[in-house]
Amino acid sequence: MELKNFIHIHPLHFFEEWSNVSGKTRALTCSSGCRRPISTQFYACMDCKFFLHKSCSEQPLNITHPLHDNHPLTRLARASFLASCGFCGGSVKGSVYHCSSCKFELHIKCALLPEFFNGDFPKVDHHIHVEHPLLFVKNLSHEVKLASFRHCNLSSDSSFYTCVACELFIHKSCSETELPLNINHPFHGKHTLTLNLLKGDRAVLCQFCHNDRYPSGLFYHCSSCHFNLDIKCAFLPQFLTGNFPKRDHFSDVDEHRLFFIRKDLISSNKVELRSCYCFVCPESLSGNSFYYCPECQFFLHKSCALEELPLKINHSLHDKHALTLQKGRPQHRPRCNFCLNYIEGYWYSCSSCVFKLDPRCALLITKDIPKRDHHFSHVEHPLAFVQILSNKVRIRSSCLLCSKPLLGTSFYNCPDCGFFLHKECEAELLPKIEHVAHPEHPLIPVFSANYTCNFCQGKNHEKKFAYKCPCPSCVFYIHYECTLPSFFPESRIHDHQLSPFMRKNPFICDACGAKGDGARYFCFKCSIMIHKDCIFLPKLIKFRLHNQHLLGHNYRLPQKEGEKWTCQFCFKKVVTEYGSYKCLHSDCNYVLHGSCVKKNEGLYSEVESENEESDKASSSSSYAVALGDKIDHFSHKHELVLDNEEIITNGDKKCCDGCALPILTATYSCPLPQCNFSLHKACAQIGEHKPHWAFRDPLRVSMNFYFRCQFCKYDCSGFSSWKRDDDDYDGLGSKICLRCGEIPFITKHEAHAQHSLFCDREHKGPCSGCGEEMGSYGGYKCTLAEEEENCKSFALDYRCLTRPLTAEHRFHHHPLKLTYQDPYKDDGDPFQHMCEICEDRRDPKLWFYRCDECDFDAHPDCVLGEYPFIKRGSNCGSIYDYYSICHSHYQPLIYFQREKYPYPNCDECGYPCKDLALKCPDSECSLALHFLKCS
Repeated sequence: MELKNFIHIHPLHFFEEWSNVSGKTRALTCSSGCRRPISTQFYACMDCKFFLHKSCSEQPLNITHPLHDNHPLTRLARASFLASCGFCGGSVKGSVYHCSSCKFELHIKCALLPEFFNGDFPKVDHHIHVEHPLLFVKNLSHEVKLASFRHCNLSSDSSFYTCVACELFIHKSCSETELPLNINHPFHGKHTLTLNLLKGDRAVLCQFCHNDRYPSGLFYHCSSCHFNLDIKCAFLPQFLTGNFPKRDHFSDVDEHRLFFIRKDLISSNKVELRSCYCFVCPESLSGNSFYYCPECQFFLHKSCALEELPLKINHSLHDKHALTLQKGRPQHRPRCNFCLNYIEGYWYSCSSCVFKLDPRCALLITKDIPKRDHHFSHVEHPLAFVQILSNKVRIRSSCLLCSKPLLGTSFYNCPDCGFFLHKECEAELLPKIEHVAHPEHPLIPVFSANYTCNFCQGKNHEKKFAYKCPCPSCVFYIHYECTLPSFFPESRIHDHQLSPFMRKNPFICDACGAKGDGARYFCFKCSIMIHKDCIFLPKLIKFRLHNQHLLGHNYRLPQKEGEKWTCQFCFKKVVTEYGSYKCLHSDCNYVLHGSCVKKNEGLYSEVESENEESDKASSSSSYAVALGDKIDHFSHKHELVLDNEEIITNGDKKCCDGCALPILTATYSCPLPQCNFSLHKACAQIGEHKPHWAFRDPLRVSMNFYFRCQFCKYDCSGFSSWKRDDDDYDGLGSKICLRCGEIPFITKHEAHAQHSLFCDREHKGPCSGCGEEMGSYGGYKCTLAEEEENCKSFALDYRCLTRPLTAEHRFHHHPLKLTYQDPYKDDGDPFQHMCEICEDRRDPKLWFYRCDECDFDAHPDCVLGEYPFIKRGSNCGSIYDYYSICHSHYQPLIYFQREKYPYPNCDECGYPCKDLALKCPDSECSLALHFLKCS
């Protein structure tokens, strides 16, 4: 038996049991929107994995519902974008009952509850809500679960009253308590609080628990003061009986009274305190007893209230002026000058000096702090000597010399500058040193930031100790650690002890061949000098761009008569007298600069022994799909069939769904005509993971309706490669198109056919094809750029490297060929160098498309258009959810471009869609939208 139903575009076939289909018994759910399991008597479209209860197929198209009796509800195949059920509040997917006038929607399972139509849910008038009658819901079916925000504020009964129009839900037991319309509450003794209904278009913050009531519920409100309490907090038993202790606020700060809130009162009544913190410590109030002032919104732990906060104090950390207690939650959170933490509540401040202390630091640290005037390490201010601190004071810093924590220690502190120095470390800090890196003048300690160490070239962005030359003309800084260099008994690339060589003069590192003039280490036995960071270079590596053999570090390369060594990463000369990495195989001349290896840690892995085999399993074939006459491919839900016949495109423009390029030879296609899905044979071989030379791990491959390639910056559809996580060495961005992902580290291009090109990620300059500056991922240069004068300026970015060699355009009936040299001599005639499409002048030095037969020239972007790599006729996907379903026919929109006039008019702006547009696939529907601009 076959069924045609408006919910699904294909015919549905009837089955008695799921086991009759495939012999399996796994659970299925109905695709109509009821979401109930399917076991017997259902309709199915096996190609689309669409299943429909027999009973759901017989549901009425139009109903009058007690929840919305002012308009009839019509059943739609699909809900609108981000729709929610008007009864249970859950998100709506699939079929739905809909009111076009009010945009009211109901789940299928909610709309067809028999209790609604049997009168089991009667409507009653209720004093809580006089605007509309309330529907009384008793013993709601277990299949319908209300969203969390639908629950009443007080109890958890299953019976409740509701007004769907006002989004009001209140339990039966709560309504029977006869909530008074007006109450006098101790939290707000100045005015009466009035019972209010919270509407669905705004949120209300309870002044006690700081929870939002949104989008439904009852609350008590003072219109004069905008003071709000939710029902649960308003009727805490302690307040109803009046049995609660009070204490005075800090008498010299305020005249308000503090309510004492026991922790068992909060937990037993299930009140959750959200974003409520003690104004002194400032820790969370959760699980603690505390004091509360509703007027000031002031919270105070019972333990923090043991000591009064005076209005003014004289503190030894700031003995120049008195500190005044500031109250209230600050609009811009200040920092405590001692512990460096943000202040959440009350604080002491000096208005003259902008000095601040939180109460915890002001009261818990030692009052009588001895001072040490003008210490040589910090001459700007006297240093306070702080004894061992209480655990309640957490300093957001560490010793600026040894970088160890300060808790449980004694230290010197300057609260004006954020200066911290252990007492033990102070003895190690010398007031003046002589250093061979700067023998001209003695060096003095300085507490500074944003400087570069002149010895190791390391940058410092945080305030740390260093030594500097006091002479203004020198501008010499050196890390404290660099003044105490350590010895290395041996390193991975050297077997002898390496000693620090404290001399400031230029040198060339024997390990990597790069220049340096700072920290270096010397081997007295071998007379070699190397950078400090070269000590940690590995001896043996596997290099991903040369995984046939291992590479080993050498301090000298053998001389080749009449030949020279060239680094196979930067393609610059390798000086044989300095360190490099060479292939261990005797017949292989693959070599890398030591500095190139050092800068590209993500391209190699360290090897312990030469006996370890090289990694040959990372080739793309190990991740490829095995091909046959029929394949199941991860990118499509149906089986694909091989078609070996040669395809001739006579205006057909059949394109691959993987790369969006035209299909001219063998292809894998979906046999179902409604799918229009095809893959090149080469694209069909791509698996779910794909290696890329620039990444440590294989990239994940996915089929996308739309994305922007991070390399060529084209908007694309089809296959994209992306990293599973952010653990890559160079931070490459989100997604890479198939064309860019296929380019190896070394490649060829017919525009520069005489030599190979390699990827130089640091190259900056114009592209030889389009004249634009290289992007953040560099470009491809000639491997002989250092030797051949004509090749030095040649470079291509990813956009030009992946341009199609031939292209078609609707204004020209012959194929156009990508041309790299202008056939005309630049004789000054501007009409010799015109684009035939845009009729604007083109640069004769840049690439263009040309037809020699017709003498037709055009800019590449004019020929290819704005979106050349998005397949026309394919689904636009869910990225444009608002327009992705045509509500006239309930079908996904597709990418569309008309080649000739007349062009369809955009439903959004009314202008013709001359370029890529979104269109309903139904020929009888006229819906069209400009791509991106109006969608």
